[in-house]
Amino acid sequence: MNQRRLPSRSFALAALATLLAAPLAAQDAVSQFGMARTRELAELGQLPSRRDVVVRDLLNSHRHRLPLPPAGRDVALELRFDRADAKVGDDVWLQVGYTTAPLGDRSLAPACAVALVVDCSGSMAGAEKMTAVKAGLRAFVDRLRADDEVTLVTFSAEARIAAPRQRRGDGRWLHDAIERLAPEANTNLHAGLMLGLRELARGDGPAARRVLLLADGIATTGVTAPDELAAAARPLAAEGIDISTIGVGQDLDVPLLQRLAGDARGLFHFVADPQDVTKVFVQEADSLVAPVARQVALSVELPRGLSLVAVPHDGVTVQGQRLEVRLADFNAGVTGVLLARCRVHGELRDGEAARAAVAFRSVARGRDDVVRAEAALELGRSDGGRGAAGNPDVEVRKNAAIAVLAQGLADMAQAAEQKRWADADRVLRLAGDEAQRLFPGDEQDVQRVRTIAQGHLQTLRRYVDRFREL
Repeated sequence: MNQRRLPSRSFALAALATLLAAPLAAQDAVSQFGMARTRELAELGQLPSRRDVVVRDLLNSHRHRLPLPPAGRDVALELRFDRADAKVGDDVWLQVGYTTAPLGDRSLAPACAVALVVDCSGSMAGAEKMTAVKAGLRAFVDRLRADDEVTLVTFSAEARIAAPRQRRGDGRWLHDAIERLAPEANTNLHAGLMLGLRELARGDGPAARRVLLLADGIATTGVTAPDELAAAARPLAAEGIDISTIGVGQDLDVPLLQRLAGDARGLFHFVADPQDVTKVFVQEADSLVAPVARQVALSVELPRGLSLVAVPHDGVTVQGQRLEVRLADFNAGVTGVLLARCRVHGELRDGEAARAAVAFRSVARGRDDVVRAEAALELGRSDGGRGAAGNPDVEVRKNAAIAVLAQGLADMAQAAEQKRWADADRVLRLAGDEAQRLFPGDEQDVQRVRTIAQGHLQTLRRYVDRFREL
């Protein structure tokens, strides 16, 4: 696992300043791990592991311009090609976009219950991490409403309830409990997680329940095997308790934190700098109060005249003309896309449509639902999307460029893990060239990922040059 060092005093002070200055508008309710981790490692001159590069996180780290659900619907789905027409042999990009409505008036949303499960092991003493975490927790508490229920659980060698579950009220009691947090001994993550889950499972309470687990290292005490930890949490998570995980610090068990969140329909975040603290602690509160859809599954069916070339996204299964992917549960304010690169061949008929569906369990209605969308591609005299009839969809091209860069980072990381330095350098450079062709502009969402790729290319160059000399 890659190691990192947090800036000591500046990290905590800047985190607190950023939290206090942050706008309170609802933001995207998506995992920020992939973006934060790859950016941080690029700045440190370290290469990521394949697990560090989450393509969907990089692709969906910004808010997409997509239509919102109409009145009476939970989810909106949209399909768009990157151009209106194409000729046989052309490659085209199909974008599948999905959204939920923003939260709106927070006072109208049903109450929620949350267990804040905080790592208080000895490693939290370093680099003023506990100071930064306390500031983030206070900001999270202030975003909740008086009727929301909260419990604070801490774990080190053992787990304990630092503040029992009750209505937040004015929040002073919880601020006092947060202020008393202090680093202690080892990391019994299993005990902390199970205690938090049990606190939310007991008695009646709000339908929306979530454990927010914060850890800065690897489980060292009690149950430590990832399979056993995940299996222990599964029964309670199956009762409707979500788990979101937050990784802070140097030696994270990334697979475990990803798995715990993924199995329980939550999000995995990585706190690398003050901006990430804000995203996690402030924006997670906004998404928590309004779950929209559970058990979300996306499927796409391509027409016979299109063959699938690539899908830069994690967890996609492909069978013939059909692709499927399980998505994290949707909260309020979600925007996300999946991109598929397709090739036109002779069987395509004018107006033949690609079709997509999102199936989910509606939280508000308590029943299964599905939304559908389709998009057609006309056969024509395409010149690569540059002619009058083929003016490109700039938004789709932008997202395709980000997807290509993200997949390039993933392929680079996999090659680097195998010490194939020249191959790692080559695949990332090819991805950069393809992204530049798709979207040559310097728009900030694309540039953010380009900067990450360029940082890793500089690091790779040192490896390539060093092993060329041997």
